[in-house]
Amino acid sequence: MPKLREIDAHDRKLLTLLQDDALLTADELARAVALSPSAITRRVRRLREDGTITANVAIVSDRVASLLSALVDVQFERHALDGVATFEARLGASPLVQAIFEVTGSFDLTVIVTVADMDAFNVFADRMLAADPVVRRYETRFIKRRRKFSTALPIDGG
Repeated sequence: MPKLREIDAHDRKLLTLLQDDALLTADELARAVALSPSAITRRVRRLREDGTITANVAIVSDRVASLLSALVDVQFERHALDGVATFEARLGASPLVQAIFEVTGSFDLTVIVTVADMDAFNVFADRMLAADPVVRRYETRFIKRRRKFSTALPIDGG
């Protein structure tokens, strides 16, 4: 990974704009940031090359299918690093797992899981959670409605 560099005010503005719409052109970005389109292009290329921008993705609305999402809190039985690392790698490899957060409190992880329906969740829970000896217990909360969803980070602390 390339060496981290200082992110200046222009980069912060670019990152904020690109988090809202990664398809903005250099000309459109230049109108919002006091730089030329060529300077914008160079900066965005550097932000991609140094790993500051990790992906350009399409966020699909839930209108595409009827899906069931859940927040699953996982407590480990043992904190043996190899077992936990293997478990986290299995979760991370599953296309049903959207996010894995290491958390404080009585649980060790919170996982966002999205499946087709309750039967699919039960299969996921049985195979990925209940069958793994590193999992002491898990609790699930199902998401009724998505009121807000964003992958954007508050670049300026806002």
